[in-house]
Order: sequence, then C-alpha cells, then structure tokens
Amino acid sequence: MMGRRKRTLKDLDRDIRDHLARETQDNIERGMPPEEARYAALRKFGNVTQVKGEVWDVWSLVWLEQVLQDARFGLRTLWRSPGLTLAAVLAVTLGVGANVAVFSVLSGFTLRLLPVPGAEEIVSVNQIFHKLTSRNTHGETSMFSYSEYLNYRDHNHAFTGLAAYEPFVEATLAGGNGRLLLGTATSCNYFEVLNEHPAQGRAFVESDCTSAGEKAVVVVSDDLWRDQFSSDPLLVGKRITLNHTAYTVIGVARPGFRGTEPVPSEFWAPVTMQRALEPGMDRLADDNMSWLALLGRVQPGISMNQVRADLGVIAGRIDRLSRGRTTSLAIHPATFFDRPEEREAVVPISAVIVTAFGLLLLLACANVANLLLSRASVRHKEVALRQAMGASRWRLVRQMLTESLLLSLMGGLLGSILACLSIGNLIRFVVSHLPVSFPTLDVNVAPDLRVAAYALSLTAITGIAFGLMPALQSSRFDLSSALKESGVQSGSANKSRQLLRNTLVGAQIAVSMILLLAVGLLIRGLYYAQTVDPGFATKDVAALFLNLGAQAYDKSRATAVMQQLRDRVSRVPGVLEVAQAECAPLSHDFSADHFTIPGRSEKFAIEYNHVSPEYFSVVGIPILRGRGFTAEAPNSAGVIVTEATARRLWPGEDPLARTLRADDGEEYYVIGVAKDAQVSHLGELDTNYLYFLAGPNDNSRNYLLIRFRGDFSATSKGVRAAVRSLDAEVPADLIRLEDYLEIWRAPSRIVAALSGALGALALLLASIGVYGMVSYSASRSVREIGIRLAVGASRADVMAYVLWRAMRPILIGGLVGMIVSAALSTVLSSMLFGLSAHDPIAFIAVPLFLFVVAAIASFVPARRAMHVDPNLALRCE
Repeated sequence: MMGRRKRTLKDLDRDIRDHLARETQDNIERGMPPEEARYAALRKFGNVTQVKGEVWDVWSLVWLEQVLQDARFGLRTLWRSPGLTLAAVLAVTLGVGANVAVFSVLSGFTLRLLPVPGAEEIVSVNQIFHKLTSRNTHGETSMFSYSEYLNYRDHNHAFTGLAAYEPFVEATLAGGNGRLLLGTATSCNYFEVLNEHPAQGRAFVESDCTSAGEKAVVVVSDDLWRDQFSSDPLLVGKRITLNHTAYTVIGVARPGFRGTEPVPSEFWAPVTMQRALEPGMDRLADDNMSWLALLGRVQPGISMNQVRADLGVIAGRIDRLSRGRTTSLAIHPATFFDRPEEREAVVPISAVIVTAFGLLLLLACANVANLLLSRASVRHKEVALRQAMGASRWRLVRQMLTESLLLSLMGGLLGSILACLSIGNLIRFVVSHLPVSFPTLDVNVAPDLRVAAYALSLTAITGIAFGLMPALQSSRFDLSSALKESGVQSGSANKSRQLLRNTLVGAQIAVSMILLLAVGLLIRGLYYAQTVDPGFATKDVAALFLNLGAQAYDKSRATAVMQQLRDRVSRVPGVLEVAQAECAPLSHDFSADHFTIPGRSEKFAIEYNHVSPEYFSVVGIPILRGRGFTAEAPNSAGVIVTEATARRLWPGEDPLARTLRADDGEEYYVIGVAKDAQVSHLGELDTNYLYFLAGPNDNSRNYLLIRFRGDFSATSKGVRAAVRSLDAEVPADLIRLEDYLEIWRAPSRIVAALSGALGALALLLASIGVYGMVSYSASRSVREIGIRLAVGASRADVMAYVLWRAMRPILIGGLVGMIVSAALSTVLSSMLFGLSAHDPIAFIAVPLFLFVVAAIASFVPARRAMHVDPNLALRCE
C-alpha cells in the first residue's frame, strides 16, 4: 500500500510539474517575463498541496488509508504503555476466551448438524399438539406413531426419503455375559435417507422389513464389532442373539457413525422387529402412541416453507380423522437435541450458562474501560493539541476506538486460541467426574466456522463496548482549559470522569456479587447434598435391576423366576435380607398417577412404588403409625402413605383407614404411615408418595434390594452367579444405593467446581478494578491530600477519607448485586437439594468476603496516600 502510494504521488508530481511548465511557457510566449510567467501559472493552478490531496482522495480508498493510519498510531501508542496494554489484553483474554469455550460446547450440542453426508439437506420433523383428548407416549410427545409415519412417508412431495426410528432400545446380547446394549429400531430407508453406507456388508432393504419376527437382521456399530467381536472379518452373515431372538448381521457401520442421537447406538434393527426387541409391548399397532422420531432429506430446490406447507396438508388430514385433535409441525435442520421437549430442557440451562459467562465478559469490559479512562486523563494535552490543529471530535473518537479494537483483537485472538486448546480438557474434566452409570455422549464440540464467527463478533463488540464510553468522555472538554497544565485537575470534566469510573467499579462489584452469590449457593447446596440424611439406609444396601419382560418372560414365568432368584440370593454369603420394589430409592426411576379422595373434587398427583413387605426393613424406613404389609395378603387393597402425604391430604385428621381412589376407579385404604424419606428426589422430603404391595403383575420389571454385610465385591459376585444360574443372558449389575446417591451429587459437584472457577475469575477482575480505581484516584488527588495534611488532618483521617471515597461505589454495587441475586437465585433451586434459594449463610458470608477483598484492594493504594509530603505535593501542583 505504501509503495503504491509513493509511486502514485510521484506520477502526480510529475504531471503537475509538466502542466505548470506548459502554462509558464504559454505565458512567456504571450510576452511575460519568465519569473512573472511562472507566478501567473501557479496562481491560475491554485494550491498545489490541496490539489494533490483532492486528486488522491479521488484515486484512493480514503477510508482504508485513514484506518491504516489510525491502526499504526494506535499500535505505537499501545507500545508506549506496555503495562496498561498487558493488563487490558489479559482481561479481554479471560472474558472472550471463557465465552468462546462455552459457546463451542453449546454449539456442538444444539447447533451442529448431524454427522452424516449432506447433513444440510436433513430436517427433523416433530409434531406439537395444541388440542388433544389423550395420547400414549413412549419417549417424547412430539414423536409419531407408526401409522402416522407411514402417512407422512407415502403422501409427502418434499422429501427424497423420510425415515423413522425409535431411539434408546435396550437389548441383551447373548454370549456377552449379559451385556446390555443400547440400539435403535429404524425404518428400512434409515441408512438410505442419511446417505450412510456400512463399511462392511449392506444396509436394510425393503424385504428386511416385510414381516415381524421373520428374517431378523441387524447392523452393528464399528465400536461393537471391535470391542465385543474382536474385529471379526467374517461377522457379516453370522447370527447373534438379542433379547432371546436370533438376528443375522448384514452390515457393520462405518467408523465414526454412531447414530442420530447424542448417546451412541450399538446396533440398528428394523422397526418392524419392535415386538421381538421389546417383548410384551406392541407399539406398531397403536395409532395413538408417540414413539418414533422422523428425519427427512429435502428434495433439491425445495425451500423450508414449501416443506412445511406440504407436510401441513398431511397434518390437517390426520387431524380431521382424529376428533378433537389439532397439531402443527416443527421442522428444523436436524441436530442433536432438536425435539421440542429437549429444547425446552436445554434452552433454559444454556441461557443461564451464557448469562453467567456474559457477566464475566461484562466485568472484563468494565475493567478495561476503567484503564482506558485513567490513561485518557493523562493524554488530555495530546488530545487537546490534536483538536486545536483541526481534528474533529468524531476523528478523535475514531482514533480511540481503533486503539480499543486493537486491544480487543489481541485479547480476543489469544482468548480464542486458549479456548480451542482447553475445550478438550474441559470435557475430559466433566466426563471424569461423572458416575460410571452416566451414558456416554458422542457430541463434537470442536470449534468450527460458526465458533470462529462468534469469536470475531464477540471480539469486535467487546472492543466497542469498553472503548466507546472512554472515547466519548475523553473527547469532550473545554479546549482552552485543557491546554493549561492544571486544567484537567479540576472542573466538571474531571468530576464526570470520576463519576464514570465509580460507576464502572460499582458495576464490577455488582456483577461479582451476582456470580459469587450463585457460587456460594451452589457450594452450600453441594455441602447440603453431601451431608443430608436422605431418610433411608444407603450403606450396605444394593439394588439389582431386572427387566424380565424385555427378555421375553411372560408374567407367570417371571413370577416363578423371581421367587427362585430371591431364594438363591438370600443364601449368598453376606446377604442379610432381600426385598422387591418397582423403583429403587433415588434410582431416577419414577411412577406417578392422579388420585382423588371420595367426596372431594380435587385431584392429587402422587408418586408411588410397589414393594414387598420386607422393603421397609431393608432400606430402614420405619412405619410410624398403623402397620406394614404382610405376605399373607398379596392382593390387599391397603396402601401406606408418607407423613407429608398424610398431612397434605388429610390435614389435622387421622389418615388410617382413609380412602384413596385411583384414575381407573380402584379404591385403596390407608393401613400405615411411613416416615418421610427422599426416595424419589434428593432434597425433596415432602413429595406426595405412597406404597402399594407388590403382586404377581409386578415381577416383569422390578428391583431386587439386598441388605448385606462384609465385602461388596464378594456379595456382587455371588448375586451375579445366582442370576446366571437361572438365566445366563439376564443382565446382573448390582449397584449400591450409595452410588445412586452419588449420581444425584455428581452434577452438583461439577457445576460447583466450574462456577467456582468462574467466580474466582470474577473476583480477580473486580479486585484489579478496585485497586486500579483507588490507586488512580489517590494519585490524582495528591494536591487535595497535601492541603488536608497541611491544614492539620492526621494521616488516619486521610486514610479514612480515601477508603470511604473508594468504598462508596463498592457498597452501592454490592447492594445492587445482592438485590438482583435475591430476585434471580430461584433459577438455581434444582441444584440446591432443598436448600433455600435465599440461604442466609450464603447471603451473609459472600458479601462479607467480597467486601473484605475489596477493602484490601483499596487499603494498599490508600496506605500510600498517607505518606504524601504536603510541601512536595503543593509545590508540584
């Protein structure tokens, strides 16, 4: 650019000289003396310098030239202030880097397209019911029944293919020591629609899905092929057994393809095999059941609006066939977590995370803005001289904004690089602290173009955010007073600048208070979760989950096997007592229904559990009133309620012998009151809960609860041997109730650790901001301090004065932060395990801690101000 400009200006000089020479020669030929002829030519031509500038403006990109000029000047200015530049860049690095890392993770979960060829052509189709009489659901309500899928598949004009699949299908692999696999039941065109081709063998064809139970075929994942089948090159064509049904392996998926859900799929079977995969359940014939997710590949040239219009016609036709039903369709580019129910769960969490890290960036911006304000007050004469030489206010503001953007670009680039390098470590940290039973998520969170665009936009916005106010403030002053040596030390401009600095510090303290109070509440919630007594025995009690119905057991056979298993497990060395339950305590397994009380119209939502008589003894929940269940009355209509349920349903009355009516009209009477326990949700002691006596119909799917003593590994080995002696293909994983408790605690521990790191960064930035503000204020008040000391003020008085002036914005900001935190803290309720969102310990300890840190940050520069020599201060001023 510089070489081009020199060449262009050199050519312009030559052209101007040639023009003046010709004009001079013409004047000489008219009879003028040479000297007079030359001056006449110059007068006629005009100001040479001005003409050069006007011609250059026409020839060149003036704005680009000025931007480059501002950038060069800004770099020289920043180079002359290395301390300020380093502090500002580090603050921006922390703020931008943290936000880019978080956005990259959230983008991978919610915005990144499915990892399949031509993913931009794939859309997910979900239905939203606005009016519906009833609906059976397995999964999410927004899913489709099989007949609805066929209707959309056969009558649409927008897709080259529409596939359906049931996610999270559990199946036990025979010969795999009871290994439980998680797979997917798909329509036959699933791989065709996704344009996925198995690395070995083939995908499904139409003949594979013609009838259920015949020619059963399966495609296995590359991971399963390598881990379970030792990369057997001859696996295709062999038969494997899933849930007691033999399947022929027809293909092995390509490495890297793990399905269309965030939890990897280990196998894919035709959806027409649903009854074999999940014995005892016939979802194919239920036209009113939501259980299938839909993915379609859009035809070339078809817009999203055309897709919605085409499928909307089919939706309207189905609504007319179903009285009382009104639906609309949600159609989006296919990503993980794109069903409406999933988005409703993910979006609020994402909003809280983005807001928290956005507050950290706001802290960084306020910090850098304060630094720039401090520097601007020192550069007042430079700015005044530039204005006196003709620079407009806009030109000055632009120059200062250029410097801010340079700082932001340096910090943003460094922060983005650090974010990209740390994302993998962050994910590994989270995964390493999850319980073993948590499912593995296969989500790509590596930075992509979307993350790069976000980082660039955030960097630019950050530079403008922290640079605009100082630029506007610094360019607004009285020119004559600014050119005087002491003009900046007094007047409204200085007061306005001081007010702005105090406001920024107050904002930093407010934001820090919000973040630190959130951290304090989460840590208090974690401590509460670690120390809370759930109300039942967790030590030396274990649970064995058995889903015999999924293993093709009918009710009579399941009942017989369960009786034999209980007998054999009770004889295992170390086992003290055995019980059955529909739901194990804190297992994330829930059952609930609505009940009414005869004579009252209101309905009560109540969670329940079917348990054997030994349950209360095994888990250590005492019966406080009435009696427990007895084995002699297997068909008893008696129920046991918890204390909280009794108080809520029959306040001030004796609950014994009271009647409850279920939705199906069956009536039950209360025979006992059990002590409240957090068996359903940790931290919720007053949940409506009741117990039914387990009967023969409850043996197909239940938990075996075992109280033992001694070594758990030996007990677990003995229990697994007892299960294998009856059926070697039934999964037999024994889990301690302590481990169930840990599953509830683990997310809280991770969130507390991450939020603690965020709070520490916020505290660091706020401390730096407070220190810088007090230090600068003290340095700019040397004359005032000298006068106070000269007229008799003690150094303690000076210290108190400087500290009070520093603490005023801190106290105001802290109070504002506490008020905002009190209003927003209920968002964290789900992570507090019953602890109050306005916990007094957190709301007292955190403000005290923050004020102590701020006071220390203020004390150091204030202490220096006490040692000002009055004579020297007055003489210098």
